[in-house]
Amino acid sequence: MAPLEAPETIVIDSKKYRHVREGLASVLAPYAEEPPTSGKHSKNNDEGNQAVFYNPIQQFNRDLSVLAISVYGEGSLLEKQTRATQKNQHAKKRKAARKLDPPPVDQLDNEASNGSEQPNNRKRKADHLEDPVDSNNAEESAKRLKAKEPDEDDEEPLVAELNADPAGAGIGEIQQPKSNGHPQATERGASQPPVPKKQLSFSILDALSATGLRALRYAKEIPFATNIVANDLSPASVENIKLNIKHNEVEDKVRSNLGDARSFMYSKVGNEQSKPAEGYVHRYDVIDIDPYGTAAPFFDCSLQAIQDGGLLCITCTDAGVFASTGYPEKAFALYGGMPIKGPHSHEGGLRLILNGVAMSAAKYGLAIEPLLSLYIDYYARLFIRVHRKQHEVKLLAGTSMTVYNCGHGCGAWVTQPLLRNQARTSKIGDTFYKFSYAQAPSTNRNCEHCGSTMHLCGPMWAGSLHNPHFVERMLEKVRTLDKTIYGTVDRIKGMLTLALEEDLMPNDSAPDSTGISESKDATAPDPRSIPRLATNMPDNAPFFIMPTYLAKTIHCATPSEDAMRGALLGLGYKVSRSHCKPGSIKTNAPWSVLWEVIREFMRTKAPIKEGSVKKGTVGYNILARVRGSERAVVSGLKDATREQLWRCETKDDLKTVLQGMLYRLENEQAMLEKESSGSSEAKDDSEEARARTEGSPIGRRSRSKSPSAPPPNRLKITFDENLGKQKSRGKLLRYQMNPRENWGPMSRAGRTT
Repeated sequence: MAPLEAPETIVIDSKKYRHVREGLASVLAPYAEEPPTSGKHSKNNDEGNQAVFYNPIQQFNRDLSVLAISVYGEGSLLEKQTRATQKNQHAKKRKAARKLDPPPVDQLDNEASNGSEQPNNRKRKADHLEDPVDSNNAEESAKRLKAKEPDEDDEEPLVAELNADPAGAGIGEIQQPKSNGHPQATERGASQPPVPKKQLSFSILDALSATGLRALRYAKEIPFATNIVANDLSPASVENIKLNIKHNEVEDKVRSNLGDARSFMYSKVGNEQSKPAEGYVHRYDVIDIDPYGTAAPFFDCSLQAIQDGGLLCITCTDAGVFASTGYPEKAFALYGGMPIKGPHSHEGGLRLILNGVAMSAAKYGLAIEPLLSLYIDYYARLFIRVHRKQHEVKLLAGTSMTVYNCGHGCGAWVTQPLLRNQARTSKIGDTFYKFSYAQAPSTNRNCEHCGSTMHLCGPMWAGSLHNPHFVERMLEKVRTLDKTIYGTVDRIKGMLTLALEEDLMPNDSAPDSTGISESKDATAPDPRSIPRLATNMPDNAPFFIMPTYLAKTIHCATPSEDAMRGALLGLGYKVSRSHCKPGSIKTNAPWSVLWEVIREFMRTKAPIKEGSVKKGTVGYNILARVRGSERAVVSGLKDATREQLWRCETKDDLKTVLQGMLYRLENEQAMLEKESSGSSEAKDDSEEARARTEGSPIGRRSRSKSPSAPPPNRLKITFDENLGKQKSRGKLLRYQMNPRENWGPMSRAGRTT
């Protein structure tokens, strides 16, 4: 644990400030003049009683945000440049077409003589032709028209592409298109001066700024940021922000604003200005929301003030609500869903927050795309790209899910999509979606593994939590950062590596062809672009598992991480870690396979004493399916005949199913002995018993629909640690311990009661 250091303090105008240096910025955080009256909210860490909130614990949050916005901004500017270039090319084509095919002079004379109104500038430009044209000065008139300045109706010259030459314009800078080598003459005959470089606009809103540290760091560490607003509701905070803006000499980029963040963002609705005042931004490229507690009250208003394709950065520090079962009513009120119970509750909390943002966005025809979703220390940090895509909004119900969770039992879960998105191909080859109701329920009232009651959770986001292309770009950029400036580089590398490993989606679902950030040459995409992912597929591994919890349920030793990974990989499933918790495993293996792996590890590697698991407990019910035991025979028979009994409609159907059950009960012991000796007669007896059980028409229908995969108790499970070893990525700080005492969200600033 790092030792506590005394804060650096300075005095300005008889007022005491803490001098904070972070990144390339430094701020003066004032202390409160009077101590609090209650000891409950007094000194926290070494910060004393703050008048304006500052938490050094969140330096990782701010370092990560600078990195994420830098990577996103480079791709966003590339998209802006592409759109501007295309628009400029279209304008040039229209202008060239008008010059090649001008309107006849007689037509213009007739329109003028008829007194027809000129509805736009294009027709008014022909007013000089209303006078009779003299053949003697026709040539002079033609020369005068040729030397004339660009037409009034021509669109304003747009920006050109980013210069590919490293020595040319950098990110955020553009150059005007080069001329054809013949400088245009002005009215006085002099050549025009060279046009200076113009910088693309990139605006950021720090909605809840406090000391203004985030806004200052964005101004000094993101070179292409042009307009940054640091907003706060507290007059004391805004005065402190103004002081820090001058202290950092960024008056040209950062300005403060006093007001409620929600009111400020809602003021952008319907307030677009054709000629905005200096510093006015209608919608922002990036909006950063980092409140004390939940960010739910800011979801709706932030979506009103963000550009199409903009980045929404959200922090929620109320993990006691979105990641626990203590306040389900509060979680539903804030995020529109119920939290999930278990070690994976924090990952479920991320999905609850995303669901809240997605539902707020869908009302306005906006679709969200999570670029990076992390649970860090005690809070959630999400980076979400927002698109105005009505057709993707229709896919939201299919990528939202409820979860049946065995929270009071073995911890298993079953997901249930709210709608089914079925891709179809039209006659001309276009892809469209057919939407139909999902079949329910997707599980029984009681857990199929331990018999405990299932509980309903969600709805929550069912899609991917990260965009792997975005994470890869961040990993590339973080390697270039100076550790003396960014003190959390090692931890950023480790957490981003874990986030990248979490991607277990099929390879064919990665890039979405609807992305605008594709380069002109599809074979050589620009490395700064961030391709979009397909939004129609739910995540096939929505939560992680903890092998320690599984082993604890049946009171056996825990298999090593490599052994567990090797067993699942040997069965053909994907495996990775989760960034949320050390010792976690993310896999697309079903729970029936997971429990079979744990039971087989107990049976072959770490046997337990007879009677160590009490009858009637969750572990006792899980162990009922251990291979070779009499209870496994009964459990397997119940599973095999449960559906047939439910489908029986006549006495003959019921009689056939019961006869098959009795046959297997009478001959099961002999079948087990033959199986252990490898006799082929056991296979014949087993087939005969199955035929008796499934002899009814109902049984035959069920058998025809059964999957071809073998049942879990027939799987060959090998705990191959060599197979389970991950490829070495060097020394990475994947999970960190608390570096100091009282590591947490700290007390609110200025609280005195």
